Amino acid sequence: MKTAIRLFMQNSKYAIVIGFGLVLLLMVTITVIGLVRMHSINLQMEAIVRDRETKSELVANLRSLSRERAVTVYSMLLMKDPFQLDDAVQHFSQLAGEFIRNRDELFRLNLNPVERATLLASQQKTRVSTQLMGHVVELIQAGKLAQAQEMLQIQAIPAQEQVFSLFNQLIKMEQRYTHVAVNNVAREYRSAVWMVGTLGGLAFVLGIGIMILVVRKSIRIERALFQEKERAEVTLHSIGDAVISTDLAGNVDYINPVAEQLTGWSADQAYGLPFWQIFNTVDEISRQSLDQPFAPDQLDGWMVGLNRHAVLISKTGAEFSIESSVTPIRNHGGATIGFVSVFHDVTVTRNMAQQLSWQASHDSLTGLTNRREFERCLAELLNSAKLTDHRHILIYMDLDQFKLVNDTSGHGAGDELLRQLAAIIQSHIRTHDTLARLGGDEFGVLLRECGIEQGRQTAEKLRQVIAEFRFVWKGKTFEVGASVGLVEVTANAENIAALLSAADAACYMAKDKGRNRVWVHEKDSAEMLQRHGEMQWVARITHAFEEKRFLLYYQNIVAVQPNQQRKEYCEILLRLEDESGRLVSPMSFIPAAERYGMMPLIDRWVIRTMFKWLLDNPGSTEQRCYAINISGQSLGDEHFVGFVIDQFHLSGISGEVICFEVTETAAIANLSQAMRFISVLRGIGCRFSLDDFGSGMSSFAYLKNLHVDSVKIDGAFVRDMVTDAVDYAMVEAINRIGQVMGIQTVAEFVENDAILKKLSILGVDYAQGYGIHKPAPLHLLCDKVRLPARGAA
Repeated sequence: MKTAIRLFMQNSKYAIVIGFGLVLLLMVTITVIGLVRMHSINLQMEAIVRDRETKSELVANLRSLSRERAVTVYSMLLMKDPFQLDDAVQHFSQLAGEFIRNRDELFRLNLNPVERATLLASQQKTRVSTQLMGHVVELIQAGKLAQAQEMLQIQAIPAQEQVFSLFNQLIKMEQRYTHVAVNNVAREYRSAVWMVGTLGGLAFVLGIGIMILVVRKSIRIERALFQEKERAEVTLHSIGDAVISTDLAGNVDYINPVAEQLTGWSADQAYGLPFWQIFNTVDEISRQSLDQPFAPDQLDGWMVGLNRHAVLISKTGAEFSIESSVTPIRNHGGATIGFVSVFHDVTVTRNMAQQLSWQASHDSLTGLTNRREFERCLAELLNSAKLTDHRHILIYMDLDQFKLVNDTSGHGAGDELLRQLAAIIQSHIRTHDTLARLGGDEFGVLLRECGIEQGRQTAEKLRQVIAEFRFVWKGKTFEVGASVGLVEVTANAENIAALLSAADAACYMAKDKGRNRVWVHEKDSAEMLQRHGEMQWVARITHAFEEKRFLLYYQNIVAVQPNQQRKEYCEILLRLEDESGRLVSPMSFIPAAERYGMMPLIDRWVIRTMFKWLLDNPGSTEQRCYAINISGQSLGDEHFVGFVIDQFHLSGISGEVICFEVTETAAIANLSQAMRFISVLRGIGCRFSLDDFGSGMSSFAYLKNLHVDSVKIDGAFVRDMVTDAVDYAMVEAINRIGQVMGIQTVAEFVENDAILKKLSILGVDYAQGYGIHKPAPLHLLCDKVRLPARGAA
């Protein structure tokens, strides 16, 4: 028995030793594993925080650079100094380079799929925003500020906001990932400590040394975690956004310096206070307090954006326009343990946006509503008339003698006159009526819920006020008047374009009737129908140019005297094909073109087209001379003679081939310009003919000053000269004066041989008319020009 007990005790001793050894070995093994695991956790934590810190810094830089570029573009719109604008453009380009560098550096980091997808989306949005901003900068450099403002407001700003939204998502994502990583590391750390502590307790006596080692290692890990926490807080202190975090009850437990500056509360003062006590926000428009979003049903997702028109009122009473969001902080189980609010100051950006919005709807000179906003208001009135059958009045005013002020005293005087008149007119209309500057010296008025008679009285009162106004500038006193057109806005109106067209036509009728008067538009009046037809021709002429439906015809002019020799002579005529392909007589569209100042455009087209035809048909200049008509408006254009000379230089055509025809009325009305035009072009060999002579002022004395080569006797005298003695005497007198002055004569409207015979007896040099040659397309002349060449071949 003793032997058995001894053996048992001995075996137990070995068993205890072996067991303790096994336990000790197990403890050592577990301890080593725990230490290795803790070290791995520490390295992982360092890597996570360092990675998140780098990513957060780069994303914050990208957002800051994007915001600075937007502010730079905003500032360009307000710059008037071209050198300052160039500096701003260079700064804009430098910001783009810095932005690309930060973005590329961010792409090189280890991004998870969600981060990379969000960054790629921001890259696409940034590319669109950058292109739009570039277009805005180009428009600003081109001086097209209105278009730049419109593009910036309608396209660039929304695109930029989308980019900011994506950057905000990235920052929130990094914050969320950081919080999740810290929670995960903390959980793993607690698990490791628990394991080591439990096993250490089982072998406390024998494993005291190992426990001390573990405790020391734990202390080092805690210090590392504290350092990482401090680093995270430094990161939050460094970003440009304000950050406030709270516990689950909404009491503040952290506030960064930016938030301190915006709220006016220091960290010590804010700690433990309810969030909404220091974050006092109201709606920018209604000024009502905004509701607190700290409720589970409001924060089902990761982030909730607050009111876009939020204004933060600081402790000192200062106000800041902000954009903000609230994100819940969740533990590893998904339960909410607190909240973090991120917001930033957008006061400058929002003020610029409001300023751009005002500029988009107002005239910068007078402060009145501009044409775009005026048309929007008119559309509202038209819609009101159609829905409620209310009647309104549209008044269109064009100042008389305004050009005189500009020409004699400069544009500064004209601008001041417009400002003073705007204030005077505004004071004589009702507060709910609309006054707008529609153009250079054009104003529009909308009278809401106003009958035609009351509208007429108001229009007459405004006309009288303008007429009585005396504008004084540097000792000079000017009087101006206004031609006023009035249109009633009723449910029968087609659209605002028709209303504006009718008002414009009524205004021009007031001008035609002597200016400084009011003309009420009447839809079925003969005068308004004629005016409306002319206005329609303006659009048709423009479309004809765009669709290349203008054509050149020619009509031969022949020598009347058999022994008279010279080159073949023809007049170039203008024709227009209508939308159905039928030819339209010039007398159908030329009056409209003259009334609305389109004749210089037509004259330039005729000259360019004719010179190109002459270049394409080299033989056309050898045996023929071409007469081209010039309008009075082109004669009055100081740049037109330069254009004609340029065409001669570019084409290389000799001036001797061209004869310019100017009507007697146009030449006398623009006598000094006509004399200069004739003198310059005669210097390069061109000939000149005075067209429709006898139809206008008919002063033969003008022929002494106008050095023309020929006069064209008005067809009104030629047509009936065989049967009408007075007409015969007129043709004879004009021809006799021409012969005495050495000026050749051309008779128009020669329709039969009897007229041609009479002209021959009188000694008229040339004749033109349907009885001699009917106008034909110019391209038919090409065949005649080429026939000698083919015959020679």
